[in-house]
Amino acid sequence: MAMNVDPERQRRLRELADLHARWQATHRVDDVDFTPEGADSAQRRSPSAQAQREYMRQAREIMGLDPDTGHYRDAE
Repeated sequence: MAMNVDPERQRRLRELADLHARWQATHRVDDVDFTPEGADSAQRRSPSAQAQREYMRQAREIMGLDPDTGHYRDAE
């Protein structure tokens, strides 16, 4: 059975995936394999709070949400 997915939703999800890939590459989030023991924690740096906020802002815009609040925008 084929799924009927809204083309606009597909476009937004592709754009969001691209944003995420660029952001990870820029902030080198996945440079080191995760170990539950935390052995690599000294080598890993978290992105700045500002970088994380900017990512969320862009992701919200892509998904059609208000970039500041994350709430759905009123239909225009």
